[in-house]
Amino acid sequence: MKRIASLDYARGFTVLMIAPIHSVMLYSAYSVRDTLLGSFLAFVAEWHGAQVFMLIMGISFSFSKNQDFESVFKKAAGLMVFAYGLNVFKFIIPHFFGWLPPTLLGLLQVEPGICGYKQLFLLGDILHFAAISLIILAIITEINKYEKVAIWIAIIICFTAPPFWDATSDNSFINYSLELLGGQPPRVFFPLLPWLVYPLLGLSIGKIIQQKEDWLGFDSFWIPGFFLIIVGFALKYFLRDPDFSSFYRTRPLDTIVHVGFVLIILSVWHWISINVKPNHLFKLFTYASRRITQIYIIQWILICWLIPFTGYQRTGFIGTLFLIVLTSIITLTITLLTDFLKTENKIRK
Repeated sequence: MKRIASLDYARGFTVLMIAPIHSVMLYSAYSVRDTLLGSFLAFVAEWHGAQVFMLIMGISFSFSKNQDFESVFKKAAGLMVFAYGLNVFKFIIPHFFGWLPPTLLGLLQVEPGICGYKQLFLLGDILHFAAISLIILAIITEINKYEKVAIWIAIIICFTAPPFWDATSDNSFINYSLELLGGQPPRVFFPLLPWLVYPLLGLSIGKIIQQKEDWLGFDSFWIPGFFLIIVGFALKYFLRDPDFSSFYRTRPLDTIVHVGFVLIILSVWHWISINVKPNHLFKLFTYASRRITQIYIIQWILICWLIPFTGYQRTGFIGTLFLIVLTSIITLTITLLTDFLKTENKIRK
């Protein structure tokens, strides 16, 4: 697939915001979240974050030439290994050494003893979601005219997800699978229901774009985006549903509004990619977009391992700025260093 600049810029910008967002979540006092910085990062996290990643994942998959099930399964298996490996380095090792504060352990509802370690190891996050989604996308692309099937499945999931939330079973394996399907924090942070809506829509959108349909393109995403936002808010008003649901499990109308906003964001990045000349910042966005998994893993381990030195949710505004810069620079430095070592290893071979 030829890389699409607007998608790289949108995803790369969001990737570079991951370390700052998580730094504020774990290090900053609550007063910092009420500042302009805190509000901006919260806005990026909730309206320009995982939704953008997941929609672009679907678009990219539709453009990919490696859609055979074996290749997809290997990639999904690799992501699953990274997901559980990250839980080990992000939570289990710090917990073993006593680095995780009681407040955070309480928030995660970590039980004492071996049960707590098991819970931390099995905690579901965005990498688990991505791995399972890839398998689902691969299966759907085997269907004739899958772009229509994908969008109908997305609509069905959007409106029928809530009844399946928090389903349980006496069988531990089935129960864990149900948690990944529709669980909530602190057991699962990105359940398939309703988040699967985004990669499925992305899959459909990507296929439609390849068919060169005049009614939909990167420059016109904002039109259906505004339509979905208007419809979503209008229905929320008439149904007297003024509040937004939890970020991790959005109700149908909230999901519709989020989808609309993501489509507008992608149109904005498309406009930027056309009207702003390529520059070093865009190169950084593209680099970060290509290293999304690598950066995600590095920043989480770094941030969690720094907690003994920074404290948990007690840093002021100036300290927060320093930690944002520090974690961002170290994350990118380690990413560049690992890339350099990989290149050197290939040259030697």
